[in-house]
Amino acid sequence: MRLFIALCFVSLLIHPSAAQDDCDWQPDSDCDFLISVSDILGVLGIFGQVDSDQDGIWDGSDICTDTQACNFDADPSEACAYLDAFGVCGGSNDVPELLLGSWRLSTLGGAIEAGPAPGSNDWFSSPANGLQPAQYDDIYTFNGDGSLTFDYNGSIIDAFADYSEQAYNCSGVDFNFTPGGTDALATLELLPAPAPCNCPFIGTNDGGLVYEIISLTANELKLQVQGDGADCNAAELYFSYSLVRVTDDSGGGTDYPAADEYPGMTLVWSDEFDGTAINANNWTYDLGASGWGNNEWQNYTSSSANSSVENGFLTITARQEGSSYTSARMKSEGLQDFQFGRIDIRAKLPEGQGIWPALWMLGVNFSEGGWPQCGEIDIMEMVGHMPSTVHGTAHWGSSWNVWQYTGSSIDLANGEQFSDAFHLFSVDWQENGITWYMDDQPYFSLSSSQMNGQPYPFNASFFFIMNIAVGGNWPGYPDASTSFPQEMIVDCVRVFQ
Repeated sequence: MRLFIALCFVSLLIHPSAAQDDCDWQPDSDCDFLISVSDILGVLGIFGQVDSDQDGIWDGSDICTDTQACNFDADPSEACAYLDAFGVCGGSNDVPELLLGSWRLSTLGGAIEAGPAPGSNDWFSSPANGLQPAQYDDIYTFNGDGSLTFDYNGSIIDAFADYSEQAYNCSGVDFNFTPGGTDALATLELLPAPAPCNCPFIGTNDGGLVYEIISLTANELKLQVQGDGADCNAAELYFSYSLVRVTDDSGGGTDYPAADEYPGMTLVWSDEFDGTAINANNWTYDLGASGWGNNEWQNYTSSSANSSVENGFLTITARQEGSSYTSARMKSEGLQDFQFGRIDIRAKLPEGQGIWPALWMLGVNFSEGGWPQCGEIDIMEMVGHMPSTVHGTAHWGSSWNVWQYTGSSIDLANGEQFSDAFHLFSVDWQENGITWYMDDQPYFSLSSSQMNGQPYPFNASFFFIMNIAVGGNWPGYPDASTSFPQEMIVDCVRVFQ
């Protein structure tokens, strides 16, 4: 009866229009080759294979119909991918696809927490950018063969030596991955290695060897572990670690990723800068060399020498042309405008005396009443002689003579510069309030109660502007130390609502 019911399911689920290919995966473990419970799950679409010849097993003579496989749209002729231990299509039950790759400790507050019980921060919670440099430069890479590669950059903060920086040469160990758990998605057990790496670790070296995965997304990994002593025996303390994925699509530095989704929000528009040309449905240009109200020196052009798209990036380039300068100021005015939402722009910035990159927004009524009554939201500004600092600012006022502004700034830790890697510049823009973020770290907020008697303009629709200015009242002017060309490379602009 078990065999008859399973075969009925098979005959109902085969769809002649689905992409098909040989399946070399064999889920049966029974020596009698009867269809088992796991096989029925496969028939129901969990694995995507179909027993097309109805011989009670899946083998090379059968077909795949997994139209939800992550590889299906790109290449329907590929063999079926299947769900891994975290329900991600295309992974492996040995090492889930989401876990693969490189990770480092987050710069947000609470990246490391400690307490007397799992999940507790009663004893310690690290402030934003509050860890030591030798902790932020540690990279942990999970590989598909079940190995974990460590890059401690030669030293660690040693909990067993008064938290001083000590040399450390551990390069990697194997690990066991086990799906599921009482309160965890899975556990990772680091396998003890020979000296001098008897106690491999993630986060702090007084953490143990068995880590619980509390949450895992494309960009964030949260772990818990019971602490141990220098002898690797368990101690009565518990740690939580928040790590972020390390990407390297810029060719250098530690890049910060852009999220594909946020809880309770939908991606309503984005430009990912695919293809080989700037999308004219999204962007047009401000042109000319008028000083732009700030005594700037550049001439804005629409030339491909100053703005171009290639390999998934928009590049805005400021150039020295003899005794003058050219750049680009791109805008979405009349093409794309938005009212409220989470705005993310992932970019790598230029640097140098007199260089002034900006990612900002103006109210759509700018063409009617001008500035500052339209309102201005500066998602990110940087003056190039301060390459580790960015600013978030708002401007408003019913006329020039009552112009108001306020904002704040945030610095990268450990002397890193925004020209070294990609970072995420964001605003969470809601009715009557805006919060600014850098790499998901909030650093400034504004509300409608802070207008100093002027109208609040930020509940209207706004459009985007992206530019590099050369010179101006605020950044000063290029000098002998300034090199050209200078580039702002934009990976994506995304609006979630």
